[in-house]
Amino acid sequence: MTENTSAFRWYMAGAACQFIPFGIHNVLYAWLLTVQLGENGVRLGIAQMCVQIPGLVLMLFSGLLADRADRRRILMVFHCLAAVPAFSLALAVHEGYLSYMALLAFALVFGTCNTFLQPARDSLLNQVAPSNLQRAVTLAMGLMFASQIVGYAFASQADVVGAVPLLVLQGCFQIAGALFVLKLPHFKRSQPSLEEVQEKTSRSALGDITDGLKLMFRSDRMAPVMVLMLAIGLFYSGAFFVINPLVVRDVYGGDSGDIALSYVCFMVGTIFTTVFLVVSGGVRRQGRGLMVSLLIGGGFLTLTVLELPFWGYLACLGIWGMGAGVSMSLGRAIVQETAPDDFRARALSVYSLGNLGAMPIGSVLMGFLAMQLGPLNAYAVSVIGVYTVVAVVWLRTELGRVDRLYD
Repeated sequence: MTENTSAFRWYMAGAACQFIPFGIHNVLYAWLLTVQLGENGVRLGIAQMCVQIPGLVLMLFSGLLADRADRRRILMVFHCLAAVPAFSLALAVHEGYLSYMALLAFALVFGTCNTFLQPARDSLLNQVAPSNLQRAVTLAMGLMFASQIVGYAFASQADVVGAVPLLVLQGCFQIAGALFVLKLPHFKRSQPSLEEVQEKTSRSALGDITDGLKLMFRSDRMAPVMVLMLAIGLFYSGAFFVINPLVVRDVYGGDSGDIALSYVCFMVGTIFTTVFLVVSGGVRRQGRGLMVSLLIGGGFLTLTVLELPFWGYLACLGIWGMGAGVSMSLGRAIVQETAPDDFRARALSVYSLGNLGAMPIGSVLMGFLAMQLGPLNAYAVSVIGVYTVVAVVWLRTELGRVDRLYD
């Protein structure tokens, strides 16, 4: 086994310990809000916004930190910090102090930790990938989806075991993630001292962040991807995190198991297309594939307006997830291949910001639309929004002609 192959496996194990807790969180957080506290669409949207708002505020800084500092150390520190809100909320629930405000506080800390974990993990992938970069990106995306399904499976038992054991499990996985990071090798990279990092941060952080933004928006390959990520964050992410649990609760009368099942069906779709991309060798016309996948997934999401049987609703979510698997994999691959090494973490943080930065607005918007139009009709509005942006990008940019750089 080569050193890079071994490092890639430890990297993937650590990534699983980030995304299994994320899967537990997605279902458990929505269950606590919708089933246990009975919150409406707007308050659910605000609560989801609190998970996402740290990404809007801190994502560019976290990317800069990942470019300047030891990425292993960043991962270890924030894995450990991410365990704190899980254990704290478990204690609060156990003592009978579950409240809307407690969940908002949990969400802000949890979201902050993930904001610093993601750029460090994404930019480290280039150093541990054993071969074809697009294949490594696709495998990492597939593991992310599969790990979340494992988390959904755990959280589906919330009605049976309650929130406390699941929150403790969530924290334990984060600690395990820090231990797996310890197994990664120290990559040869010129690392400044802590004093130099602090001095450079105070002197030129804004300039370096600005350089990352300029790099993205001046690139014919990366700028259109950013625009599409903004649309996904605004319309599709809000639909996924806010509208879906409302549909399961209000239209189909579901519980935690049904909420988890809806997320699992979406993730099964993403895993299916991820496996297909790995087996088939990837997509050469990356830009066109990205846009077509958004159109196909949205078309099936629109069918949910017909108030299908629950199995039909789940099938539409699965096909929507297939489109999401292609679009997320190709979008990230374009940025990974295009960005220079010295700017890669910043470029990836800007890419993530395109999605995460629009999520808070999208969550509140989708929650409001769900209350005004009904959750199923709100799905249709989200699809119209994405279709409009895809049409503009297809007609006004060169993304349709963006091909894979490396075989």
